[in-house]
Amino acid sequence: MIHGNQTASVPEAYTRYLANVFRKTYDLFATPVFIEYRTDANPYERERRVKPRAGRPRRRAGTKRRR
Repeated sequence: MIHGNQTASVPEAYTRYLANVFRKTYDLFATPVFIEYRTDANPYERERRVKPRAGRPRRRAGTKRRR
């Protein structure tokens, strides 16, 4: 079982690759290896409220001021 954030977009080829790596690493010759992906809600994700900034826009780092 593999936990992750974007498990719905994992290609089937990568799932086969992982199964083969586990089979080789743990010497599981002729043993079926099933890969299951789980995704849970992120407990640290909060709804961000973006406040509009007043005044001049900020300069980007590394840029020079024009006069």
